[in-house]
Amino acid sequence: MANPHWENPEALAFGRAPAGAHFHRYASHEQAASGQSSREKTLNRGWRFLRVGHPDLAPADWDTPGFDDQTFKNVTLPALWTMDPEETDQPIYTNVRMPFRKEPPEVPAENPTGLYRYTLKHDGTQQQKVILVLEGVENCCFVHCNGRVRGFNKDSRLPGEFDLTPHLSKGDNLIALKVMRYSDTSFIEDQDQWWHAGIHRPIKISRRPNVNLRDIYATSEFDPQSQSADLKVLIKLHDESRSALGHQVNVALYEQGSTKNLTPNLIGSVERSQFYPVTGRGAEIDLKQFLKRVKPWSSEHPHLYDLIVTLKNPLGRVLEVSKLRIGFRRIEIKDRALLVNDQAVLIRGVNRHDHCDQTGKVIDEALMRKDIETMKQHNINAVRTSHYPNASRFLELCDEYGLYVIDEANLEAHHHYAQLGRDPYWAPGFLTRAVRMVERDKNHASIISWSLGNETGFGPNQLAMAAWIRAYDPSRPIHNENAICEQGVGRDWNANPAGSDLVCPMYPTVADIIDHAKNSQDPRPLIMCEFAHAMGNSCGNLSEYWDAVETYPGLQGGFIWEWIDHGIRATANGIPYWAYGGDFGEAIHDLNFVCDGLCWPDRTPHSSLLEYKKVIQPVAVAHVRGLTFEVTNKQDFSNLAAYGVTSTYLVDGQVISTRPVRLPVILPQSSQRFVLKVPESYRRLSGEHSVIFEFTQKQATPWCEAGHVVAWDQIPLKRVSRPKPTGRTCSEHNVTINSESERITLNRGALNVAFSTAGLCDISIHGVPLICTPPELNIWRAPMDNDGIKGWSGQQNKALDRWRAQGIFDAEAAQSAPTLISNRRGKVAIDHTLSLKTTDGTVICQTRYVLKATGGLSVQHTFNVPKSLSDLPRIGIRYGLASALEQLSWFGRGPHETYADRKQSGRLMQHASSVSDQYVPYILPQDHGNLTEVRWLKLDDGDDLKFCITGDTPFEASASRYKKEDLLAAFHTHEVSPDTQVWLNLDAQQRGLGGASCGPDTLPAYRLTSGTFHLNYTIDCGDSG
Repeated sequence: MANPHWENPEALAFGRAPAGAHFHRYASHEQAASGQSSREKTLNRGWRFLRVGHPDLAPADWDTPGFDDQTFKNVTLPALWTMDPEETDQPIYTNVRMPFRKEPPEVPAENPTGLYRYTLKHDGTQQQKVILVLEGVENCCFVHCNGRVRGFNKDSRLPGEFDLTPHLSKGDNLIALKVMRYSDTSFIEDQDQWWHAGIHRPIKISRRPNVNLRDIYATSEFDPQSQSADLKVLIKLHDESRSALGHQVNVALYEQGSTKNLTPNLIGSVERSQFYPVTGRGAEIDLKQFLKRVKPWSSEHPHLYDLIVTLKNPLGRVLEVSKLRIGFRRIEIKDRALLVNDQAVLIRGVNRHDHCDQTGKVIDEALMRKDIETMKQHNINAVRTSHYPNASRFLELCDEYGLYVIDEANLEAHHHYAQLGRDPYWAPGFLTRAVRMVERDKNHASIISWSLGNETGFGPNQLAMAAWIRAYDPSRPIHNENAICEQGVGRDWNANPAGSDLVCPMYPTVADIIDHAKNSQDPRPLIMCEFAHAMGNSCGNLSEYWDAVETYPGLQGGFIWEWIDHGIRATANGIPYWAYGGDFGEAIHDLNFVCDGLCWPDRTPHSSLLEYKKVIQPVAVAHVRGLTFEVTNKQDFSNLAAYGVTSTYLVDGQVISTRPVRLPVILPQSSQRFVLKVPESYRRLSGEHSVIFEFTQKQATPWCEAGHVVAWDQIPLKRVSRPKPTGRTCSEHNVTINSESERITLNRGALNVAFSTAGLCDISIHGVPLICTPPELNIWRAPMDNDGIKGWSGQQNKALDRWRAQGIFDAEAAQSAPTLISNRRGKVAIDHTLSLKTTDGTVICQTRYVLKATGGLSVQHTFNVPKSLSDLPRIGIRYGLASALEQLSWFGRGPHETYADRKQSGRLMQHASSVSDQYVPYILPQDHGNLTEVRWLKLDDGDDLKFCITGDTPFEASASRYKKEDLLAAFHTHEVSPDTQVWLNLDAQQRGLGGASCGPDTLPAYRLTSGTFHLNYTIDCGDSG
């Protein structure tokens, strides 16, 4: 028989107070000014905990004060028992599927349950109410006090408040919580994240007068032109039996940092008429005041005001003081644009889950600030709280720092996608999640849209949510991806305007959004709720997405999926690594699909975040002609006065000079041209000329230090040819040849070059060998998550499964004997052929090596790829080089890894690093460290030994101590270790990254075709002859 509480979608809660806005409560104005409240106490320590296998297995009388809890253990909250190494109930990761095999609303017979006990001292007074506040409990819980059940709560992401006052006695009282891992709400909290259990947000005791501030709703009609506002404050009081009669509230508004009250006469009281039949609205006070001029709130300028509400009894005594921060801004949709203060702001957003690699969903303020500051430092201006309301403190910080927020209801029924949104049995649960989210978060200036949840189909339940929100808060639009695209049903971006005020597709192609912008008549703006799935080495095509957004009206940006990898810190054989799905013995899981962020779990940015920062930067510089350039200010509300500007002149990637640039005033959304002054002596230098313009913060801000780079652009200028050498520039040595038993050895001074049937088998300088493994034809890379998730099956539509079927990972290698082509005038040429035979065809590489009396070893590769093998991972050559060649320098994009479709963030200049530092430890090992547009690359030992590659044309390259075969076989970083050799990859072309782990594949422009490819370069080992 189903449990009437936790297997019943219509049982939402009991004993829980009505939802209301989050604000801070104080006993006096002095406390409000200091931020220190005597009214609220966080209950972190003093808890005792025991986990049992089922709610019914709790020990008898466990919730009574006299119970002997020796079998319980001490815990500090908030904490998840699934993150406790002493507990056997572990985290579970699934993306779509439920972690158990039951149909809603039935939960499994094994339902781990946490029992929590806390002793609360009470002075016995009845002059104050004692309210227990549970800010976040997963999944649901019963509230006990002194041996009796006093309440029940569902929705793991919103607070539940319980009045304990009638149940307390003077002295020690026992508060007990029974927390269940699963309930019927598990079916509508089926988000792509770890399944945990426990208490993940703070528990507090709030002491309030018997008549207290139940709710505060501050709204305003802001006029961006005059910057005036009509402030409206609706205040509801908690009272019993009309006890609020005669109570008064004063509302004071202060600009932050000011002591001037802008609303000195905003006062109201509870009158008897408010309890009249029919017309009475109860104990609420509705106040209004016109403000002639206020500073608007925006992501660029997050101006906030302190709203202080004071409650007094009929005798004028202060009972309670509340404080919250509000901002003035107007949100509206007009002409296919989401307007903030009349500006169509582009949403440079990211989806964010609560996650810490050590505590799971328990996130402290330091980590919240770290997230927000890192976002701001990377030009991100918006966050979608996927897929549930975040902690109130996080939203307060978004108000303060300046982030636009889509606040999302805690609602996802992915496994039962087509079912629950249409089932009226679940309608109360859907609606209450929307109501309680809006009630709690309605005063936050940062929230620009309400989201009805994620991946739950579309039906009357969501329409009910939308209707209630529009009636209660018409100031913000509604976001609901389900309304315009139902999985397994069909996509119609122009459909269901009643279900969503935004066209908010998930993982559209670039072509799709352009087509919509050009051909749709839908008046709603398109903002991608998820795009560019950031899993592993990822986020190709970002520049194409953003070019479309900036080019076509009606496209307004989107939110990358997602902010951080959700790895959990673990160790294996003493080696730390990040664990993912399946690493905790789960029977049902989705491997590393949970590791799909722009940052590692410790918030270190991936290269993909660096690319996103560059692509969405708020300033751009374009080349007009000669030394005339145009600067475009893409900001919505700010000129460029906050930025210092420099120009760095480069020749062949070397910095010649860096100088400040004085720009004219450039207003928001406008451009200005200027002429750069460059000394004539610089302009005559031979080589490849370019200039980098850099925009940095002049002053420190709450989210960055002074000097932080906000934007930069590199402009290629010209190439000045080098004068042809006259006469001999270096000494010449005769090239001698020794040919015996299919081996040819060339000697020129200190240089020895040898060939065998394997090809170039040795290069030695002064008898020191540089090559350990002969060059190999290279057509594959260690698969990236976007190629296909290597632990999954059934990916026939992904590149990885296609490559597996073609047999490229097991291709049969063949070589020809080296052939001496010419030996005259100090020039020796040798031809050699390599091939790889796969199931679907053979790739052939014909190579000519030329050694002259002077200069390096010239290498010319010609690759032939059959049509049956088009779209290979790469086409190139791999060398195994001496271990001593640890130092790495190159002239190309850098300093971080770049790929053909993710290279905008790489500066084209000379870089210095090491081979070891090229390793990028993606949570699931995969290809890494690629370099694009390389002119030359040098490996050396820090002394005389070197191996330098200079391309006839730019090429791609990487140097790593991690062999691709080892990366292919590994599923965790602790399973791979550095090789003694240096593996140098030289590629004519490598496939781009795309986003096919969950979204569109690599664009055709960044895929390999069939046909002929060339890769020509010169090897210089320090003795040019």
